Parts: sequence; C-alpha cells; structure tokens
Amino acid sequence: MVVKTELCRFTGLKIYPGHGMKYVRQDSQVFLFLNRKVKSLYNQRKKPSKIAWTFQYRKAHKKDQVESSARKKRRGVVKQTARAIGSISMEVINKKRSEKSEVRQASRDAALREIKDRNKKLQESRKANAASRAKSGNMPQKAPVAKGGRGKR
Repeated sequence: MVVKTELCRFTGLKIYPGHGMKYVRQDSQVFLFLNRKVKSLYNQRKKPSKIAWTFQYRKAHKKDQVESSARKKRRGVVKQTARAIGSISMEVINKKRSEKSEVRQASRDAALREIKDRNKKLQESRKANAASRAKSGNMPQKAPVAKGGRGKR
C-alpha cells in the first residue's frame, strides 16, 4: 500500500495524511508544516539550517551522506604546444630560444644603436634643410599679431 506523503516546508521531514498544518500567506503562497512547533519556529524567522534536527542543517553539516559514487576527479592535463606567432615561424622562435643571453643582448644593443644612428642622420638632414631654407629666404614668415586682446570695436 502506497501512502501519499508530503514534505514539511521548514524541516524537510515527511508529513503523513491527517497530520500537519497548512499555512497560506497573504501573497497566496501555501506552506505545509509538520506541527505547531515548526510553524512557530517559521513565524519566529528561525533559519532551518541552524536548527540541528532539520534536513537543511544535516545537509549543511554533511550528515547522513552515503557515498553514492566514489569517483575521483580527473584533472585535465594541460598540454603545451608550440606554435608560430604571427609571421614568425617556429624555427626562428626555437633559434632565438636556444641563443645564449649574451648573444641576445648583443643583438638587441646593435639594433638600438642602428635606430639611434638612423634618428641622428634624420635630425642632421632636417637641420641642413632648415639652414638651406634660411639662406635662400624660403622660410615661411609669421604674420604679425597685435598685442592687447581683441582691439577696438
């Protein structure tokens, strides 16, 4: 014979037919309580997870747990794969990686020196152009600006 039982909203215990209390809140939500004690605890705004004999307490404190499946968590092994970055191929990357730090530093210094030389030449050529313009009189003249704000109206 199957008996239709319901669960108490506060404790989580079974309520058999002919037992329990129904409580309908103003927003027309129905609560089923096991007995008057449980209803009183609910009205006092007690937390079921802090009362030792409720199911929420037992669940929160890991009581009554039967090992359902003792499976170990598998950790995904992260595989490191080397790939080309942008237009640089793997051979070039491996070659750079296998270089000693002194060689790498020397190449870096040479590249910096080259950039500095290029900038120096550019500045010198600009100065030469400016000097030649000043000699020939092709320097753009600024228009004279009257001092003293807006002027007369």
